[in-house]
Amino acid sequence: MKTEYILLKEAILTNNCPECYSKDGLTLSFKQEKLHSKLMTKTKREIIEHMNCKTCETTIFPGRWTDDIERTYAYHKKTIAPEPSSIKFTGIFYIILLVTLLIFTAGGFYLYTLYGSQI
Repeated sequence: MKTEYILLKEAILTNNCPECYSKDGLTLSFKQEKLHSKLMTKTKREIIEHMNCKTCETTIFPGRWTDDIERTYAYHKKTIAPEPSSIKFTGIFYIILLVTLLIFTAGGFYLYTLYGSQI
């Protein structure tokens, strides 16, 4: 399976970094995971949040967030519109399904012609 992340929103924050106290450089991103395989494409419901500081190149985990960062995070979380969770099947899936149905139908018809009059 191949994993792809859909970027829903990326915001540059004006809050101070809790690590280096820089005013510029905090970015908050919201992503949604999408899995691709030969038979289907699945979009997951969960949203992945990631905050990092470009000045000190540190990932800021929720335990280190200040109250200001929490409020900013809550605001941006409300503004995102995630894609609905879904499963989409590919053409190969439908071809395999059709061939399987044809095999079972032909087998059933064959058995009916052999033993149908005896039942």
